[in-house]
Amino acid sequence: APAWRPGWTGMALRIFNPTINLWSIFWFTNDGGGIDAKTGQLEPPVVGRFTGDEGLFEGDDTFDGRPIRVRFCWTRLGADAARWQQSFSPDGGQTWEINWTMEFARVAA
Repeated sequence: APAWRPGWTGMALRIFNPTINLWSIFWFTNDGGGIDAKTGQLEPPVVGRFTGDEGLFEGDDTFDGRPIRVRFCWTRLGADAARWQQSFSPDGGQTWEINWTMEFARVAA
């Protein structure tokens, strides 16, 4: 387990709808994130698509009990690398704060 959050696990479920050409990305955690405790239903996903070297996905969520807008941005950085960033917007998408970035690189076989 990572030192910054021992025992914490997360997982993304990505579903493509070819009829509307959009992806939905659902996020789950081992502490109950991703499923509404009151209804047992999935929490809303971020939704979007890839265009060229970038994928943008947005959705509504809550953070510390406050409503926020969430954005995932995927950027292809060549054939063997990519960047993913998560941003939150407390004002409906007028301003964004990047709060998580991951860099990916393909490892040669």
